[in-house]
Amino acid sequence: MAFSVVKIYTSNFSNVSPSTSPSTTVILWVSRHPPLKEQIAELERKFGAIIIYQVSGVIPGAEAVVDVAAKVGASVIVPILPLSMLARLAELRKNFNFIVLFAKMNCIHTTADMAEAQKLVNEMPSRRSLATHADGLVRVYEFERFEKLVEVKVVTEPL
Repeated sequence: MAFSVVKIYTSNFSNVSPSTSPSTTVILWVSRHPPLKEQIAELERKFGAIIIYQVSGVIPGAEAVVDVAAKVGASVIVPILPLSMLARLAELRKNFNFIVLFAKMNCIHTTADMAEAQKLVNEMPSRRSLATHADGLVRVYEFERFEKLVEVKVVTEPL
């Protein structure tokens, strides 16, 4: 197996709002990066008590994600994957009983200076992360919200 699956978070049930469902929602987080604290808090606000399993490594396809979701009992999948895999997950969700969420992250700063980027992340580490890109630039992202992924549509035209 080219990827790993690890349980990374379980809600502290005493901190979960009593207005939410008493059942626990299992979430499959598909990314090499763990969720930010604010992302976890938002998932708890939306779903109540949660358990998060993280899948990281080389994912062979969307079907493998669905297989893992079934094995761990996940009803929610949060993928950070290539567009083609997101599109396939959006299709597969229609035949399986799961929700696909998209973590909306806004790029708030771009720089070539890693120290500058890290300083911005350190100002709000529960909401911000950074990513280095092939062009040598570092981008700082800030979590805004989760959105339900319904469809991925790629429109092309002849060259």
